[in-house]
Amino acid sequence: MSLKVLIDELNTQQKQAATTEAQHSLVLAGAGCGKTKTIVARAAYLIEQGVPADQIQILTFTRRAASEIVSRVELALGASAKGLRASTFHTFCMYLLRRVPKAFGLEQFSIIDRDDQMLMFRLLRGKDDKNHINALPKPKELCDLYSFARNTRQSLSQALEAQLPEFVEQKEAIKQLMQDYQQRKQARHFLDYDDILVVVAAAFAQSESLVNYVASMCKHLLVDEMQDTNPLQWALLEPLLEQVNLFCVGDDAQSIYAFRGADFENIHRFKDRVANAQIFKLERNYRSTQEILDLSNWLLLQSPIHYDKQLEAQRGSGLKPKIHIFRNEFDEAAWIAADIKQRHLVDGTAWHEHMVLVRSSFAARHIETACIQANVPYRFIGGMKLLETAHVKDLLSMLRVIANPQDDIAWMRFLTLWPGVGDVGASKLALQLVKADDISAIVTILEKFGRVSAEAILIMQQMSVLKDQVQQCVSLAIDALKEQLSENYAKKDWSKRCNDFDLVTQLAEKHQQLSEFLEQYVLDPISISEVERLEQNDVVTLITIHSAKGTEQKVCYVANVSPGQYPHARALESFDEVEEERRVLYVALTRAQNELILTKQNLSQWTSEKYDEQGRKIEHYFLTGLSRKLCISETHHQKNTGQRAPTYSSGRIDFDFGLNLD
Repeated sequence: MSLKVLIDELNTQQKQAATTEAQHSLVLAGAGCGKTKTIVARAAYLIEQGVPADQIQILTFTRRAASEIVSRVELALGASAKGLRASTFHTFCMYLLRRVPKAFGLEQFSIIDRDDQMLMFRLLRGKDDKNHINALPKPKELCDLYSFARNTRQSLSQALEAQLPEFVEQKEAIKQLMQDYQQRKQARHFLDYDDILVVVAAAFAQSESLVNYVASMCKHLLVDEMQDTNPLQWALLEPLLEQVNLFCVGDDAQSIYAFRGADFENIHRFKDRVANAQIFKLERNYRSTQEILDLSNWLLLQSPIHYDKQLEAQRGSGLKPKIHIFRNEFDEAAWIAADIKQRHLVDGTAWHEHMVLVRSSFAARHIETACIQANVPYRFIGGMKLLETAHVKDLLSMLRVIANPQDDIAWMRFLTLWPGVGDVGASKLALQLVKADDISAIVTILEKFGRVSAEAILIMQQMSVLKDQVQQCVSLAIDALKEQLSENYAKKDWSKRCNDFDLVTQLAEKHQQLSEFLEQYVLDPISISEVERLEQNDVVTLITIHSAKGTEQKVCYVANVSPGQYPHARALESFDEVEEERRVLYVALTRAQNELILTKQNLSQWTSEKYDEQGRKIEHYFLTGLSRKLCISETHHQKNTGQRAPTYSSGRIDFDFGLNLD
């Protein structure tokens, strides 16, 4: 393949965007409209125009997306693409922190993950009496609050109002916890996940020479999934605008991560924020048939927000979407499983050509049960990462203390693996271990403690001299812990869990340093679903909508599009939250290639019209007014029998590492 072939494959809209001479551009790419192809073509075009590949930095949200883009550019251009960089925001910032640590006031540091943060908050929160503890948010809530405030660049007061309004009166106690957490991080030279961006953004704001240095390395920044960026990520891009060329691609109609701090305005007000930016639109859809897009377009047209896009199907016409109405969630789930099974057994459709989209893992339970009862093979994808699973994190704790004996959080996790060791005992011993001068002193402390197995202690000594042989270290850690972990997880599906260790060993193969291996997978943990996709199992995919972006399937079921679900009842007090709910449903609808099947429960809902303070109507149910021109409906009055109904009714569907603590 060559650049000419790559460019010739683009439609007119894609070609205009990929070959623009504008300094700053925003490409509004509708669902299924060739966003990745356009980024690949843009990178290849720049290189062919004489831009050195190593002067181009692509920023994405997953390692998989980054790898795919680079591979496709290299396929088109060969050796001239060597040096092209693509990474997540966190990996890019970590690259800068490791390359010029003194510019950020850092010499030695370790990255801690979310579980480590929760453990720190749990210990800090548990210092006072029980009555006081019960009045405070749980460690998970504290973690979420802290992260949300930093990613949205809000004060503690603002974040509390948005995230945990019921705890506003406890602000002073929460503020003290946050301060204690920040002090403990600094004392231990820890950076949490958000620190990686916070430190770089703060340095950019304070150091013109650092901005100049980074701009000299990255003349062109290509940003994927711009709609998912948050104010903190924008703070990384904004200081570079005068010196770099910014090419952003995204879809404002697929902005669905506000709960993580994503800012819809980063893309919706791009033209206001970036002077002289050129805006391109990609509206020719290559995924779905026009009938599926008609329903998706209609959903956006009902919004007071002007998305200003009308997707057209390259593939032309197909089947009209259908909506099936059931008495309850049990009938609904049983019908979905039975319909998939009939398509497979009678029509010969492969299992993997079906995808069922749900709001959450909780919402998937009835459908999982129905699939099991109907012998429908499936896998559930809900965002769990391999290296976030408990048993793998247990394994990593041993690797972490070898890589950094000062990591008291890792010591605590490692010590509590052994019988009779709780948080308090582990915390006290961890304080001794971090003060140990060398591995011999560590061994002496552990032997005196008497709870850790002699074999594990011996293996730790071996690992301490093998830090540059990562795969061997992983294998040794497995040998040291497997017996104990098999006891700890005896009643928690151990036979399945232990197979994950083979994958961890494979991941370790390409790394030369233990610290580098641990760091990479904390920054961007590999998804279990990525591994399963590689296996190409013929199974139905049951997936949460927030995990489904970038996916597609021939037959898609969107479950429980009932009143109170779209928008969710808890969003009805906020115009912005309701509109994000609309975008969640839009993402679900646009996953379907050939058939889109909606299911809902026949619930009565009494509502009145509601408006926000600015006079904008807050819609209480998105499918009110949906006509048979867009969607055929069928009501199932009796319990599902596993047979498809032969007819359909035509009814209408009624520098500060920390946080602003003000």
